[in-house]
Amino acid sequence: MENKYTRREFLITASMASTGLVMFASCNRTRSALEGVKIGVIDINGRDGVQFGGLGRPAELSAVEKAARIGFEGVEITFGGPDEDGILRLARQERQQQYLNELEAHGIKAAGTHLGVLHENFLKDAKDPLAVRWVEQAIPATSNLNTEVILLPFFFDGAIEERHEQEYVADVLKELAPEAKAHGVILGLENTLSAEDNMFILERVNSPAVKVYYDVGNSHFFGHDIYSEIPFLGDNICQFHIKDNPHYMGEGEIDFVRIFRAIDETGFQGWMNIETLPVSGHITDREQDLRINLEFTMNTIAAL
Repeated sequence: MENKYTRREFLITASMASTGLVMFASCNRTRSALEGVKIGVIDINGRDGVQFGGLGRPAELSAVEKAARIGFEGVEITFGGPDEDGILRLARQERQQQYLNELEAHGIKAAGTHLGVLHENFLKDAKDPLAVRWVEQAIPATSNLNTEVILLPFFFDGAIEERHEQEYVADVLKELAPEAKAHGVILGLENTLSAEDNMFILERVNSPAVKVYYDVGNSHFFGHDIYSEIPFLGDNICQFHIKDNPHYMGEGEIDFVRIFRAIDETGFQGWMNIETLPVSGHITDREQDLRINLEFTMNTIAAL
């Protein structure tokens, strides 16, 4: 059945949800496609004044309750920065246990982890050993959280546009991959590159523990053909971010029916995490806008 929801109807439904009249229990939905895919949300909001989307600040336990209340099946947890002892906040076992307790209490899961500190310490920088240290700390922590994918971002000054940068990063990842594989963890690369350049890195690494974390909105923004890249990469994609900022999903340039069909055809079984901005630009509207985008996602998938 074709989805006839308007944005106004979405807003009304979201308002009802906030008063307890409607519950978006996405994990209990009947889906006509993408049966093995789970819908999560990131916990971060932004970096240095640049909004990424999500629920709040990095590594806040409150994100778990918020994600569950909105109706998500999981939350992607950001590691945050290091403490005075040089240990990332989420790398502490007591912090991991706090998250596990919250996740169990609210009936959702960790939808991967996000090593946002790599926006400050770059894996491409041979003179900065901290980036490798952060990945080494993140691997066992991610496994302890009963999730699989660590998002490794390569943006801003940490982007790897040049071939020599891609080669260097691939060689670093090749050294890290055995430890990740031993812990059942995948290092997911999110970057500005084309699918072909990402495959160059993956082939140089040659490990199932390193794959692409495909961000639909970012790849579209950087001019890549997202509708052909997803089937081209296929099972080399470990996880997705879905968004069409600064719009509500379905109201911008991206055709999500084509996107979800392409994902379905790859046989993908994993997390699609929503990373949308508040359309109004106001942080106070974050949860309402996430409800709208979640409902759009579930209805679009169900109608495939």
